[in-house]
Amino acid sequence: MRIRLVVVIVISLCLAPFLVQQILMAKREKAESLEEMERSLRTSLERVQDMLLETQADVENIASSISISSSFQNTSPEQCSKRLSSLKDLYTSIEHLTILTPQAIVYCSSIAGVDGNLVKNTGKMFKSVHNNDTYWGEPQISPIARTLVIPSATIIRNDLHVDYMVIASLKAETILNKALNLFDVTLSEAAIIGAEGDIAVSKLIAPGQSVMEDDFLRRSANDFLGVRQEVLGGEPYYVAVLKLPMNDSRLLFLSSLKTANDRAWNQLKGVVLTSVIETVMLAAMIMFLAEFFFIRNLRRIGALAGEISAGKPGQRISVRSPIADFNRLTSALNLMVDTLEDTSRQDALTGIANRRALDSHLGECDQRLAEGKGPMAVAMIDIDNFKLFNDRYGHAAGDRTLQSVGQVLRRFGKRQGEMVARYGGEEFTLIISESDPDLFRAHLEAFRRSIEDLNIPHPDSPHGRVTVSIGYAMAQPGSTMQQAIERADEALYRSKDGGRNRTSGELHFGQYAI
Repeated sequence: MRIRLVVVIVISLCLAPFLVQQILMAKREKAESLEEMERSLRTSLERVQDMLLETQADVENIASSISISSSFQNTSPEQCSKRLSSLKDLYTSIEHLTILTPQAIVYCSSIAGVDGNLVKNTGKMFKSVHNNDTYWGEPQISPIARTLVIPSATIIRNDLHVDYMVIASLKAETILNKALNLFDVTLSEAAIIGAEGDIAVSKLIAPGQSVMEDDFLRRSANDFLGVRQEVLGGEPYYVAVLKLPMNDSRLLFLSSLKTANDRAWNQLKGVVLTSVIETVMLAAMIMFLAEFFFIRNLRRIGALAGEISAGKPGQRISVRSPIADFNRLTSALNLMVDTLEDTSRQDALTGIANRRALDSHLGECDQRLAEGKGPMAVAMIDIDNFKLFNDRYGHAAGDRTLQSVGQVLRRFGKRQGEMVARYGGEEFTLIISESDPDLFRAHLEAFRRSIEDLNIPHPDSPHGRVTVSIGYAMAQPGSTMQQAIERADEALYRSKDGGRNRTSGELHFGQYAI
């Protein structure tokens, strides 16, 4: 588990620079998007300003045309109204054209039924920068058309006296709609506000409620031309403001930044999610490869090493790994298992098999006997008067004698399936595949004489040298090796009782010889 966690951490650290780079890129793209949005708003404001200036010029040109044309003044009010109506239809932004007498009484108008009405203007008027005789008013409800208009009045003079006035009023809503059509950026709300920040006309473009509060409107009424960011209703907006060229009113446009922010946030989430998925996939792939080539082999090697440390016989393992050190380590452990197994089955002093190996071999022999194979011959061998030898010469000399006996005994159990082993103390066991008791006895006699021929002095033995006593028995199919060992032990005691340095055992099943 720790290795897997380390893999995930390492991959995450490796991908961290990429993730940081993507986050910075997303932030940069967001900033660029906002900058592009602001540039587009400023460009749109300039187009709106040009449109307003053209509209103002058209209105003032119309008034000038009326003033120099005698077809309006020298006709009846009915004919004058028809001509004004035809001229007004040429301009979609104009709400009405009206001619007033010097007493502000309607002489004729493009709107029918208002002839003879008295027109009073209570709003503030602004002199045109193009024509000294033209004045513009704030957005107001027209007393003639009864709709919201931006009025203009051009005074027609005869010498110093006012001859008549031409009233040309623009539709405030139409002006706002024309301005909206000039924007490439998606807008959420727009309005025309007066000099005091009061809304003359507004339009809610995006679904929801208006966010134009009184404080915001008052602040915006002081701006001339510009774009700024502001938080309204808890959300960020771009605010575009333009002062109308003919009066102190302002055009106000709002564009929500929520879409741009959401797009940047979604892009950032996509980058993070992609990085997480890449991390998980890389971690899974690396952990799979690590598990297949590294962890699994390491676990098997660790388990084998644990068995070796615990002194248990380990199973040899085969590891095929692209990591050469694993292969070398596996070979070393298998060699260690072989060595430990040999050591665990070998008597440390004499170098022949120990009791543990003997017991295992006896089990194999019992299996053969149970299968009807055999017979097997077993001999129990004991060094005569070995305790007296140890007492006289010491344990070091006794150990050398045991080693000598073991070396001689090894020569008499070389064939496959045979075993020589140290049974315990100064007692040894020889097991061979032999069906003829006489041959087996001759084999044992040759061994006994070989020990005698070593000429190891033993003053406390009646024979004056180190000798051995031997007892043997035959294990027939259907019997067990333990039964044969017990009979061989009995034969060994007969050899000792008979004067030692001799061989006793079965001539055939159930009969013994001394």
